[in-house]
Amino acid sequence: MYRFLRFIARPFLRMIYPTTVFGKEKFISESAVICCNHYASSDVLIVADRFCEKELNVLAKAELFKGKLSSWFLKKAGAIKVNRDAPELSMHKEIFRRLKAGKQILIFPEGTRNRSGGRDMGELKTGAAFYALKAQVPIIPMMFHHKGEKFKRNYLIVGDPIYFNDLYGESIRDVKEQATVILHERMEALHKELDRLVEKAAEKGEK
Repeated sequence: MYRFLRFIARPFLRMIYPTTVFGKEKFISESAVICCNHYASSDVLIVADRFCEKELNVLAKAELFKGKLSSWFLKKAGAIKVNRDAPELSMHKEIFRRLKAGKQILIFPEGTRNRSGGRDMGELKTGAAFYALKAQVPIIPMMFHHKGEKFKRNYLIVGDPIYFNDLYGESIRDVKEQATVILHERMEALHKELDRLVEKAAEKGEK
């Protein structure tokens, strides 16, 4: 169902939210945690269209599962329900089960959308680093250039996978903050790199 709907929606999505992707060759197919900044609900659709071919293993807030139709679709797509006020043990177990099965989990580490649309990311939660460390899988960082607008060009960049090999074997409780700082620094660096690429494209008159 997910793959069929993704195929049907793709041309409309790319028309409404035209997005140039830089660094797509850096995206790996192995089990990983995908981390991206978050401006709007369309971010999920764009990442799903470009990178999540078989299913959309994304953490989604519990409120999105209230409607019968939305709940049915999200479950069919592979979304994992998250109660942000009191995360359940079953949710953590499901995330690790999927990572161990070779799947990729999409997480927006800011924890919520950047409603201001500003350039600065919010403080990153430690969940993404925690899952990556415990499952011993890399993080694939991504960054949108700005808050997307319908029918206007946006840009998305993919960075090199972040491996935490040096931290394996340490107490996750002790190093998850360190790993989160590394993730934040890499995402900020990606944003600056994306600025340069967008400016270069503008100089060439690319659209």
